[in-house]
Parts: sequence; structure tokens; C-alpha cells
Amino acid sequence: MQEEVRHARSLGLGAAMGAAMGAATGHMGVWVAVGIAAYIAISVVGGAWSTK
Repeated sequence: MQEEVRHARSLGLGAAMGAAMGAATGHMGVWVAVGIAAYIAISVVGGAWSTK
């Protein structure tokens, strides 16, 4: 359960950072997608790293 909460918080942070960048540049959807994609990439790499 703790792990899911941490992942949800990280995903929210990635989306919020993307939204902030989108507000600054005027391309909100693109930056939110970038933030979420970065979160997914970090999760996959982090998950693969922790299993070794």
C-alpha cells in the first residue's frame, strides 16, 4: 500500500510540473503528457533497478 501511495504522489508531481510548464509556455497538454511520460520512464527504470 505504501508503495502505491508513493507512486501516486510521484505521478501527481510529474503531472503538476508538466502543468506548470504548460502554463508558462501555453502548451499545457503537451507538458502534462511529458511529465507523465517521464514518471513512467523513471518508474520502469527504478523498478528494474530495485529488482537487481
